[in-house]
Amino acid sequence: MIFNVVVKVASRCNLNCSYCYLYNHEDASALRQPKQISDRVFSVLLDRMRTHADRHDRPMSITLHGGEPTLIGTDRMRHLVGLARKCLGSRLSGVSIQTNATLIDAQWAGLFAELEMTVGVSMDGPAEIHDRVRVTHGGNGSHAAVVEGIEALRAAGIPIRILCVVDPGGDGLLAYRHFRSLGVRHLDFLLPDVSHDNRVARYGSAAHPVADYLLPVLDAWLEENDPGVFIPLFWDLLARGMGAGTLHTDCFGNPPMTYAVVNTDGSIEPLDALKVCDDGITSTEFNVLTHEFDDIYQRPSLFADALAGDIALPADCRGCRHMAVCGGGYLPHRYRRDTGFDNPSVWCVDIQLLLDRMGKLLATTAPLQAVAATGCP
Repeated sequence: MIFNVVVKVASRCNLNCSYCYLYNHEDASALRQPKQISDRVFSVLLDRMRTHADRHDRPMSITLHGGEPTLIGTDRMRHLVGLARKCLGSRLSGVSIQTNATLIDAQWAGLFAELEMTVGVSMDGPAEIHDRVRVTHGGNGSHAAVVEGIEALRAAGIPIRILCVVDPGGDGLLAYRHFRSLGVRHLDFLLPDVSHDNRVARYGSAAHPVADYLLPVLDAWLEENDPGVFIPLFWDLLARGMGAGTLHTDCFGNPPMTYAVVNTDGSIEPLDALKVCDDGITSTEFNVLTHEFDDIYQRPSLFADALAGDIALPADCRGCRHMAVCGGGYLPHRYRRDTGFDNPSVWCVDIQLLLDRMGKLLATTAPLQAVAATGCP
């Protein structure tokens, strides 16, 4: 079933990140959406979530997303979260927000603390890395504003989860050290979202640029030897190598998808990173104004297959030694227009190098084996 709903409360952003899958890739549908979600759409969404949670006897969570969700302002944020808590009650397992943090000040941070919200911040490293890609619409860097936002969150006692998009061939170690200098202890490193049709145009043809970025990070993380520093990408691969299954990400193993995206107009879509593949690939007939979430399972579609985990393993992956752990890689990274999803990840070589290193670590480090088997720090 669907456990989480990613709600696009705003469909515009105050940044213009060069790699953004919403505004600077194959699909431009976000710009045709209403700028903000209406009370009517949000209220109907909550009714649909309540029905779904009751039907499956399982609470659901909400992730407020965009665009940039803080563009709706503090008053409206308080209003929407209040509606969610009132309508869903014990059926609501949590409310989180993913933000670029450039608008966060003491007022915003205080509100997040008041509403008991979990906060994820998008940041790619120090200014020399971050400001090359995460820029304003005027072309100015955003790093200084993000640091101010992080400082406001820390002052309010809010733990920060960083989402960092890997810069292929870039200096991952520099980024890792920067995050640690800011006191960040939860670091999500995300493989860049591209398909086979646009990987070379965007990132060149180097053999393993993502591994070149991530392997020094892995070494530094292990050398630091602090179990409180949590990197889901590494923990999940270690845990899956021990047979524990994917626990924190959906990037490996081709697991059933457990969330849906609801746009500002109420339309329901699968993971929006698929927008890097083709224009309209995430479009569906479903809308919270006219459909329940269970309706999605009743129609043969990419969405239904993803929810069920029924997307076939790529033929080229079936003899791979990493097949059980990798599962072909993240779905958007498998796509090519002529063969669909029947392809290994565009980052296949990088993933193999990473898994080879982790396999050696698990074979030689007994304490690591014990911790990895738990799937969490």
